Amino acid sequence: MEWQQVLDTFSRMPAGQKQLWWLAAAGLLALVLGLLWLESRCFKRSGRLAGWLFVRLVSALAAPLVLAVLIVPARSVGGPEALAVFYVVLLLVAPPLWFGSHLLAGRWARPALTGGESLALAVSGLAILAIPGSAFFAAEAPLSAAAREIGMQRSLPADNIPLRHTVQPVQRYHLPGVGLIYSQSLLAPADTRLLAVELRQGGLWPVDQSSAHPVYCTNGNDLHLMWSAKEAPPYLRLHWEKGFAGRQRSEFTPALDFANAPPAAEFTVAFRADGVDPVVPIPRPRAYLILEQPGLMPYTQMLGSPPEAGEKRSSDCVLTGFQRWTPGGDWQVRAIGLSFQLPSGELLRSLIERPEPG
Repeated sequence: MEWQQVLDTFSRMPAGQKQLWWLAAAGLLALVLGLLWLESRCFKRSGRLAGWLFVRLVSALAAPLVLAVLIVPARSVGGPEALAVFYVVLLLVAPPLWFGSHLLAGRWARPALTGGESLALAVSGLAILAIPGSAFFAAEAPLSAAAREIGMQRSLPADNIPLRHTVQPVQRYHLPGVGLIYSQSLLAPADTRLLAVELRQGGLWPVDQSSAHPVYCTNGNDLHLMWSAKEAPPYLRLHWEKGFAGRQRSEFTPALDFANAPPAAEFTVAFRADGVDPVVPIPRPRAYLILEQPGLMPYTQMLGSPPEAGEKRSSDCVLTGFQRWTPGGDWQVRAIGLSFQLPSGELLRSLIERPEPG
């Protein structure tokens, strides 16, 4: 779990759970300090407490340096090669850096420590560092469970910064093959810029921001949502700024209150030869076009695929006035398909075809 996710989860915990976590952290700190105290007593008896303290200060500086040497090169490479880079650094770079720094520190300390004592402190330092490290990994499962529990509550934090976007009412539509779907738009004022959008899944915020997001799309600084009634409403975190006032972060989830709302309408799409006009914006990963040309097999154009050579996109939404990317030749739009992948794994599809003329 990412460190920011840990902080977000901890800040949302009930007071009782927070107290238990604080007590556990205090116990770990007491254990680490107790082991360091025992080490110091051993060197105090021989009158070399100052030398031990100097080596331990070097340990405190070397630990984050070694950690950075392990993590940064692997993350900068990415892909399958990252694991190979990590092991090369772990076996060939990290040991000389860690043990070498302790040997030098023991030699420079006053009073100086022997080489064996310096190496012993390096080994015991690794054992002491393993205590909070092991605790962090052991805490990942309960923290993930707490994050999922918080995610199911779908309640905004008490200190949530109000959005400057105008939140439009949630619209309901019947979509053949899918059933009831919802749509909502958040419209930004002229002085507000939308910097990033995150979708919380399973109580966790995504680490990879490059993955497809069929639940929402953006057009300029406006945000448009679309989800199935068989899915939970999306829970989002929006990063935005007003003028030059600095970056802000607000969480948002749609409010499903249809007490005074009109009944659900039929989802409609108007067809043009070069594009479509949906009744509400559609996130591109949800949609695909069926194109046709006399004498040729129909061509399926996945609108959520990466741009083709020469293609320019001004939005990741399929909006009114949407024009298809020409794959060559005089292709015309025959149908548009929409898909909804449910959490259960079920895939719902709908195909809306262009009406026959006459």
